[in-house]
Amino acid sequence: MASLTKKGLSLFQQYRLQDFWDMEPAARQEVLLAGIGHVHAWHYERNSAYRGSVSARGLGATLDAKPRAAELSRLLRPTAATFKSYLDVLGTAFPQDDPSGFLEWLEVQVSIPLELERRRAFEKRYGSLEALFRAIEREFADVGLQILTSSGTSGRATIMVRDGLATELTVDAFYQAFQRFFGMKADHVAVFMMPRRTRIAMARMARFSVDRIGLSPERVHYAIPFPAYPDQVRIRGGRTLRPGIRGLAERRLWHPSINAMQRYLVDPLSTRKALGWLRKAAKAKEKVLLFGSPAQLHQVALSVIKDGSGLALAPGSLLGTGGGMKDWYPSSFAEIRDDVARAFRSADGTPLAMHDVYGMAEANWAAMQCREGNYHVPPWVHCVTLDEDDRIQNGPLTTGILGFFDPFGGGRLFPAFFKTGDRVILSSGAGDLQCRCGEACAYLARDSIRRVDLFGEAGCAAQL
Repeated sequence: MASLTKKGLSLFQQYRLQDFWDMEPAARQEVLLAGIGHVHAWHYERNSAYRGSVSARGLGATLDAKPRAAELSRLLRPTAATFKSYLDVLGTAFPQDDPSGFLEWLEVQVSIPLELERRRAFEKRYGSLEALFRAIEREFADVGLQILTSSGTSGRATIMVRDGLATELTVDAFYQAFQRFFGMKADHVAVFMMPRRTRIAMARMARFSVDRIGLSPERVHYAIPFPAYPDQVRIRGGRTLRPGIRGLAERRLWHPSINAMQRYLVDPLSTRKALGWLRKAAKAKEKVLLFGSPAQLHQVALSVIKDGSGLALAPGSLLGTGGGMKDWYPSSFAEIRDDVARAFRSADGTPLAMHDVYGMAEANWAAMQCREGNYHVPPWVHCVTLDEDDRIQNGPLTTGILGFFDPFGGGRLFPAFFKTGDRVILSSGAGDLQCRCGEACAYLARDSIRRVDLFGEAGCAAQL
């Protein structure tokens, strides 16, 4: 993170993300707190949205050498207040209608100059959000700008930006998590229950991480052959539609048509395609990673059960889920696990575990579920819980709203200090609280993650 070394921030050149796994907890905590202070000072000078938020809470450019909980809590911004604030600034859920205003909003949110004179290169409006995003990425290709979104189930998409450095850090974080908890290697066949072409952050980062592992293209399969662009996702949800004649067409034509296509074409087709790749890999005795939402894996499992016999996959095969239960679904997570266990087994007779992933569009990291069912936070991320007054709670085992600080993996566009919309049980993982899987880092306790409806603060974390 050389760009943060101008004011003596050589701390970021001393540590790579993988170094944190082997640190003693006390030493790691000291490094993380120092990193939080450095990142705060750097972004305070350059990021007007962040500076306005924390200065309103009485904070200046520097923190105490060892920041106290009261000081740290004032650094946390609600994810929605950051990545959905374009709604209030523009007065519309459709940035493609006001590209100039959207670029002004973006300039305020990031800590690097976007040279707003470049606005002359943009049209006055675009026909879709995807068209606007592509135009922005073309114009700012020199910094590797990428625009990602949440799954948009609330009807108002979280809009995230990453530059080349942030993408590199995020891919590294996901790669390390996949390696450490899934044990995935380049000899796996990867089957993703998702489209290749999408801006949904979790899906894109999972794809990039598999590329980093070294799987050749012919060993990576995407079961959904159609793209999932932001406007399609929005219309399918049906919660936010265009005004006027276009909105009428979306409500009466495109919303029911897209959902019918999803139910009668996309879902059955993706299930059949996934089963075909799984059976081919099983016949060839090749290890497989099957990854999708819990509902998607359940549909594949039910198809296997309907055939009357389970599917024996090569030893070392992996089943992974992410994204949570976004919509109503008739089966519980426990029922899904039971059916998946009935459908899939290892060829050597051992059961195939299903590991879940907790993540969100706003984070450059993900917490992987271990064999004990707990979700392990990467050691370079400092997690806390907040009480009902937004105060950080002390102690090795706390329950509250999850907040996180990611000073080393957050990148340079904005300080990755956020309050989520999820209530969790957070364990330090130290001493008697160390997870039985053997990992000596903090974790979110099994079955403890719950979405909380905080007005105006719903981010994109998984509801598990």
